Amino acid sequence: MKTNQRFIYIALVLFYVLLSISCSKRQADEIVPQTPVTPGVGTSTVTYTNFTEALIQTKCAGCHTAGRSAAAIWTFNGIASITSNEARIRRVVLETRSMPIGNSLTAAELTSLREWFDNNMPN
Repeated sequence: MKTNQRFIYIALVLFYVLLSISCSKRQADEIVPQTPVTPGVGTSTVTYTNFTEALIQTKCAGCHTAGRSAAAIWTFNGIASITSNEARIRRVVLETRSMPIGNSLTAAELTSLREWFDNNMPN
């Protein structure tokens, strides 16, 4: 093989390996709301900051960001994109459980997400 052909072959193999790794469907550990500890104050509810943002980032944003296949349906770009698509997200995640693909949310994550929606999506 000529040097240029070898270089192109190695570059293509490397590209394929990197592409394969970046598109994996491995999910993060269960997301649990982090309740801030404030003396004299009761436990807080689930908020975007302490739960929902991390859940969406790890379970949804892999497919629902600009340039990805599911971005045509819904694109995650912060809390505004969630609140403006609340009905759609509720339906496919909490009711039909067709998202995320493979139904990878735990019962605790589903409960916390439902609580967040039911409490008017606190920030």
